[in-house]
Amino acid sequence: MRETLRVHMGWLHSWVGFLAGLLLACIFASGTLAVFDTEITQWMQPEVPLTQGTSLTPAALQAAAQAVQAEEEKGLSAFLTLPLQRDPVLRVLHYDGYEFVGTALDSTTGAVFPARETAGGQFFYNFHFSLRGGNQPGVQIVTFLGLCLLVAIGSGLVIHIKALWPDLILFRPFGARPRAWVDAHLIVGVLFLPFITFMGYTGTAIHARALLPAEPFFPSHTAAPHKKEKTAPKGHVLQAGPLPPPLAPLIAQARDVLRSPDGNLILFTPDEVRIFKSDAFGPFLTRDHVDFSRKDGHSLRSATQSPPAVATMQLVRGLHYARYAPLPLRWLYFLSGLAATTLAASGLVVFLMKRRRSSGEQFFFRLVEVLTMTTVVGFPTATLGIFWANRCLPVVFSGRAMMEIDLFFLVWGLCAAHALLVSLTRHAASGWRQQLGVLAGAGCGLPLLDLVSRSHAWAQGASVFMTADALAFLTGLIALCALLKLREPAA
Repeated sequence: MRETLRVHMGWLHSWVGFLAGLLLACIFASGTLAVFDTEITQWMQPEVPLTQGTSLTPAALQAAAQAVQAEEEKGLSAFLTLPLQRDPVLRVLHYDGYEFVGTALDSTTGAVFPARETAGGQFFYNFHFSLRGGNQPGVQIVTFLGLCLLVAIGSGLVIHIKALWPDLILFRPFGARPRAWVDAHLIVGVLFLPFITFMGYTGTAIHARALLPAEPFFPSHTAAPHKKEKTAPKGHVLQAGPLPPPLAPLIAQARDVLRSPDGNLILFTPDEVRIFKSDAFGPFLTRDHVDFSRKDGHSLRSATQSPPAVATMQLVRGLHYARYAPLPLRWLYFLSGLAATTLAASGLVVFLMKRRRSSGEQFFFRLVEVLTMTTVVGFPTATLGIFWANRCLPVVFSGRAMMEIDLFFLVWGLCAAHALLVSLTRHAASGWRQQLGVLAGAGCGLPLLDLVSRSHAWAQGASVFMTADALAFLTGLIALCALLKLREPAA
């Protein structure tokens, strides 16, 4: 009976893991990058200096308030994010239907930095959150894939629990390729199982309501959305209100009530100024806020208490988004996200290799290889493509943020078309090598492009630029190693 169960679970694990893994690998990868979404935006906007402090002046706040009012007069619902050590600038942002975009201001003078338009790290967060498909069907698909992930984890445990320890201690990276891939899949899955399970569960729980279309998923804009949630409906317009009163005393009073010493999120309605607790204050991602009259600045109300059930969900959200996390913990999230990406990608490769001998001539198998190549190699190539586009597109272009995103999908589509062509013509092995060569060149070449573009002073925020370039170069080296391995006769 147990062997019958393992056979059924093996079928379930293989097919659910493959079909869901095609997108889960991309969701894991984009979520991993979203851990450093702020830093990616800083890399993509080198005109914004990172060496200034986080102190605010009344002049800067006044300039920001005027910018908010100007956005409202254009029919846009704008809000402010105050400086943090991680992002030491004032930002006036609005939701364009996909990402939060806007201008960066000097926190001392209020001067607008002439920063290039860019998709920034928000693109990767949005892709992770909804595959850039909105709440319907994007969020619904991602939430359903989260359920599939939990099913794949459970069935995988049933399959391997009996021989788990021998498989772990007999890792054979230089053995037969199918065995080595299975070993890598097992080791990554077991070592990072708590993190992967936790992130899959919390991500599914956060957006579980998206699977119930009878209930509206997003609250109204006036429900005080969190900065990282896509709560403002596309095209939603608020009536422009009067120029807000001086914000400095309101911020000081709100920080005292909210016990939040760091930067805050400030939303505006025609009648009110709402100051929210900082994302970075702690693991509870709350919507605690203090409201003031937009006309004269007098205090209206505060909301700082949550019932236990709501507080539990706030903790789930906070741990999943990790906005509070210090730098070492964010790196742990990043490395664990890479492990989850490796788990999904290696599972796709194992699925492919197990069926190559018996089904290699069938059209279905060729289609499987196309999808696997597009995911495993095409997606990271497209990801590097958006970084190349950021440095290559002229800074003065209007709408260049959308151009970056269009180029991302164009590169990914070209990778898919190339994979289809080589697979249908029975040259899939050459296709793998060619795409890995492109990926290696894109990764290893990005630091050189960043250097010759002279887009930033290396003395300012050097750690952001050097880290991003180093990770791109490492990606290129990994692709190069895989390429050299595939060129061996045994491949």
